[in-house]
Amino acid sequence: MLYLASSSPSRAALLKEAGIAFVQKICEYDEDVDKTLPPSVFVQRVVLEKERQFGQEFADLAGECLLFADSIVSLEGKILTKPHDDAEALASLEAQSGKSVSVLSAFLLSCPQKRIFSLSKTTLFFGEFDPGDLRDYIQSGEYLGKAGALMCEGFHQKYCLKMVGKRSTALGLDVENLKAYL
Repeated sequence: MLYLASSSPSRAALLKEAGIAFVQKICEYDEDVDKTLPPSVFVQRVVLEKERQFGQEFADLAGECLLFADSIVSLEGKILTKPHDDAEALASLEAQSGKSVSVLSAFLLSCPQKRIFSLSKTTLFFGEFDPGDLRDYIQSGEYLGKAGALMCEGFHQKYCLKMVGKRSTALGLDVENLKAYL
């Protein structure tokens, strides 16, 4: 049995969509990792930190097949974190308008007979965001819990001119790559 060590509804939906059987185990993580690291290093460190913290809380699952994952949004080499309020969301979204952002998604599959670490990247190219749409999106609160306030399956979908990489990576988990190791 695969245990998804994540509270992410997007990751759970991706696994279901891919036909992968799993049990979701929720653990509150402290993702306090050095944000001055390059984005690709940062996201990998967060995944390793999640593994460490999960192991402390769910020691009874040691030896099971565990999946840890994290994604970050990067704009011009800078990490865009989850906004805490409307003002932070607006600043992040305004910075993305008319530009490209990259979603870096890392996962660690830790099973008794194998340990796989994967890093994937998808770049999204956006047109200019309409100010009214921005206001409505922020007022909806849908940005909460989303790195960079990025919602590929929602607000951003209308403005995405081009995507280089996998949709699943942009949504938080490279399920195509994961399936190759299951």
